[in-house]
Amino acid sequence: MSFDPIVQVSVSEQVAQRLLTMIRTGLLKPGQQLPPERDLAAMLGVGRPAVREAIRGLALLGLLRIRQGEGTFVGTLQTRELLEPLEMVIELNAGTLEALFDARLVIEPGVAALAASQMTDAHLARLHALVEDEQTLLGNPETFSAADMAFHETIIDACDNPFLQSIANSLYLLGKKSRRVTSQVAGVLERSLQDHRDIIAALQARDPARAAEAMRRHLCRVREAYIGSAAPSEDPDDTEHPGHSEPSQHQGDTDGRPTGG
Repeated sequence: MSFDPIVQVSVSEQVAQRLLTMIRTGLLKPGQQLPPERDLAAMLGVGRPAVREAIRGLALLGLLRIRQGEGTFVGTLQTRELLEPLEMVIELNAGTLEALFDARLVIEPGVAALAASQMTDAHLARLHALVEDEQTLLGNPETFSAADMAFHETIIDACDNPFLQSIANSLYLLGKKSRRVTSQVAGVLERSLQDHRDIIAALQARDPARAAEAMRRHLCRVREAYIGSAAPSEDPDDTEHPGHSEPSQHQGDTDGRPTGG
């Protein structure tokens, strides 16, 4: 018979866990300021170094925000804010970005299919307006990328499934680095614009299978453009959405032209 050893948890970890519990249960609300370090240590019956270390760790996770000269505040707990630590991991590891492409290819075509059956006239009007904006922004990759993001977020919103919305939004937001790379590739934005029009046509037809395929083709092209432009310099930063795609010879559905995301 064997027993698992008892794992001792450091005081700073206990403090972090206590603060996490208070955030999770609503005792500490988004934007609320924490008591000063000295007061917090006294309340918890621990030393200030333990409090300082716990706060530092939670700040790295985006759960707390340290403002110099003001104090420590609970984060807004918005998806974008909480994903910042993961963005750093992706920036440092090109392999994780490839995995992100894979994940997007699994999730986003399904989101598009569901959106096709849930699509409202308001969503369609928004998508058409965004594509018109993209047409005028082809010479400005950075601004085009903002319209591109709004395009994908509108489709994600239209799927009307909170779980898929959370997953898809997270995956898309984490792809900022790849979008910076592909937006600089000649022809990417033009190809992306046409892909977006194809996606809208499928959504407007309320055809789930067609919408899923249009999104899949779009993401495959984006990934191919990213691999072709980022691999030599190992500087992954594509400007459309990091969707996953096998190389064109395996996909059989790309035309060799790069695309945005």
